Amino acid sequence: MRNHWWQSIRWQLALGSTLVALLATGLLALMALLAIINYYSIDQKNRLDAAAISDAHNLSIAYPQYGTLQRTYLNLNGNIFTADERNEYYIVIFNIENKKVYAPGTQLARIPTLAALVVALRTPNAPHPAVNGLLQAVRAARNNVQTESEIGPGRLIARPFITVPITAGADNSQVVGVLLMMPRNAADNTVPPFVSAVGKAVLLGALVAALVAALVAILFSRTLTRPISNLNRAARAMAAGDYSVRVETEAQGELGELSHSFNEMAAQLNRDVEELRKQEAWRRELIMSITHDLATPLTAIAGLGEALIDGVNQSREEYEETGRVIVRETLRLRRLVRDLHVMAKVEAGALYPVRKQVRLAALVDEVLAVLATEFERAQVEPINTVPFTLPPIPVDPDMLTRVFTNLCSNAIRHTPTGGTVTISAQQHGNEVLVSVTDTGVGIPPNALERVFERFFRADNARRSSTGGSGLGLAIVKAMIEAHGGRIWAENVPGGGARFTFSLPLNPTRSDAIVNAKTVPLT
Repeated sequence: MRNHWWQSIRWQLALGSTLVALLATGLLALMALLAIINYYSIDQKNRLDAAAISDAHNLSIAYPQYGTLQRTYLNLNGNIFTADERNEYYIVIFNIENKKVYAPGTQLARIPTLAALVVALRTPNAPHPAVNGLLQAVRAARNNVQTESEIGPGRLIARPFITVPITAGADNSQVVGVLLMMPRNAADNTVPPFVSAVGKAVLLGALVAALVAALVAILFSRTLTRPISNLNRAARAMAAGDYSVRVETEAQGELGELSHSFNEMAAQLNRDVEELRKQEAWRRELIMSITHDLATPLTAIAGLGEALIDGVNQSREEYEETGRVIVRETLRLRRLVRDLHVMAKVEAGALYPVRKQVRLAALVDEVLAVLATEFERAQVEPINTVPFTLPPIPVDPDMLTRVFTNLCSNAIRHTPTGGTVTISAQQHGNEVLVSVTDTGVGIPPNALERVFERFFRADNARRSSTGGSGLGLAIVKAMIEAHGGRIWAENVPGGGARFTFSLPLNPTRSDAIVNAKTVPLT
């Protein structure tokens, strides 16, 4: 099933990171704007207070000289109210004596009454609160400074104004007028230029930061999800049957460990699959080999039996020869069945040695005595050079007898007439090394690593003449490994083959030694 791009972990992680970055950037920009507006409002109020109080003080000082507020205003207008103040503030003077209004500039110049002031200062929605403040100040004729501001829902920027009484002299408490000052942006209900410029810069910076954060989030998500994508592709390839696939990544941390674990799992699975394939090939080879090995003696027995029934044999010697052949082929079948039984125990992991203390030299003598007939028939000389001074070895005597029997039988089959089979041993540290060496043709180099495989024969053309089942060396290896040892094969310089195996003197396996007695030398 193919997923949409927005369903992938990469894009979900990128989008999530981008949203978080946008939210954080937006909050940071908002906090910056609020801080700027707050400090600007404080600064604006301080400047407004300073300007209004200074202008009202100058008018109060000049009032006694001119006698009336109107003449004072007309004579000092250009000196008191600077061009910067006229551009930045709305300035209104209300004369209590004649209830007239004076304002520098052209917007509110010579407004005759308070009603006209209300109309002049009216905002698009309602009169500015400064009008009410002015009226209150005039009616009360208070001898103090009143600064107020309007901050309501949906309004982040304060709309300050100030009303300052004008007295008849600097020290006179008689109020002759009221000075009203408020910023033009407050009266016009507009954003101050400074706040507007700084706000645009903050918003532009926040937008750039958000874009950079989004780009970094996309690149980071790609870096983070690339190993996951590689794992996904490898898993798909493995599901398709490619067990040799591996994940190559430079990721560290959990993703690196996950990739390493995946590779180990893939390697183990590949080994298991190869082992299953080998087991399947071995099963097919087993069936073919068993069929062949069973067919040969059964055919001989059946043919000889039919000859006996048909009366082909006429003399006693012929009957005896026929009987010997039948017995030989029957014993061959029994050996094959026994070997298959041992291999079945090996496959089931049920091959456990019953250890006893054994004198190796005496055990070799017993094996060679049993095989004496085979050595005589093949005209091969057995040689036992195992020293009697070797310490007793904790082994299963029946298994070790089978090991020597199989190795000697294998050596006899591949040693020409007049050759020798030598059994030697020596102690090497905490183990004993035992060797069975023949003077035959040796083992082909390409077959040295496979001689212990089941049903493997270095020369398939000689399988009938040698008479082996192909399981002897595999059984030997299984029994040696069951004792905690190891076995290997090599060619002897000058001709011949040598099979060497080790037996530990102090095994670490948990197999109990059931009998501590030493096997007698004779």
